[in-house]
Amino acid sequence: MKLKKIFENIDFVNRYQSICEKYNDFDNRMRDSTKQIQKEVLDSFNYKYKYVSNGSFYQIKEENNEISFSLHMVIKGGVIETLFFLDVDGKTIEPQGRIDFFPEDLGIPFERLKCGALPKYGSEEELKEILKEIFSIYEDLKKEFVKQLEN
Repeated sequence: MKLKKIFENIDFVNRYQSICEKYNDFDNRMRDSTKQIQKEVLDSFNYKYKYVSNGSFYQIKEENNEISFSLHMVIKGGVIETLFFLDVDGKTIEPQGRIDFFPEDLGIPFERLKCGALPKYGSEEELKEILKEIFSIYEDLKKEFVKQLEN
């Protein structure tokens, strides 16, 4: 599987870097967003998710034939940490984990620290906008992985 090509095809680095640069106000982040606010925002999207309390993250897990996609989001203190996991035929595909480390793992230039690495939200609306962009990347990743496996 040509993982680097998948991430290049969806313009992952520019898209994720853009989110981090646009939503990077650390001092004015929404430090006290509640699970209720987070759930209301997540409910506005068409995903089945669950909250994993022992890891303090929201999980979206989807199956497509032999492929298992899993998106984890730690939403805490006005910061969103996004993790992506992929299993094909029961085997874990690398890279996995925090998506801001993927470019480095794949040898794609990305100035992780310059753009703040993790998006920050100062309002419920910003949280919704960030998640909208992250879900767009997630959907494109799923499509590219399926396309790659079909070829």
